[in-house]
Amino acid sequence: MSEPARPRLIPAPGTPGHARLVYWGFLLGLVLPGMNFIAAGLAALARKRADTLTAAHYHNQLSLFTRSVVYVLTGLVFTYFLFGVVIIMAVIIWYILRIRKGLQALKAGEPPVNPESWTF
Repeated sequence: MSEPARPRLIPAPGTPGHARLVYWGFLLGLVLPGMNFIAAGLAALARKRADTLTAAHYHNQLSLFTRSVVYVLTGLVFTYFLFGVVIIMAVIIWYILRIRKGLQALKAGEPPVNPESWTF
């Protein structure tokens, strides 16, 4: 007799549950340094195994990550003029709103809305 299947602590890569975990990893990265880099790595490794919907969310997550890095680096350059702090605060708000939109679309079983956008 085989043992009954145990529930997985971490969802299998390429599944909507895994994409949800990556979104939450991005949010956790706001308070735990480096966590968003780990979450981006998980998304990059899992996107080849995903179905079309989940692959769209992984694409959204990776573009969100790269855009946020560009925005934060721009803000860091402008901190010399004290305007960079405002840019970085705006990036944090943008980041949270884009993650929220992605989570809502994933929950509804839809692809993310306009993943190529640099705005909200």
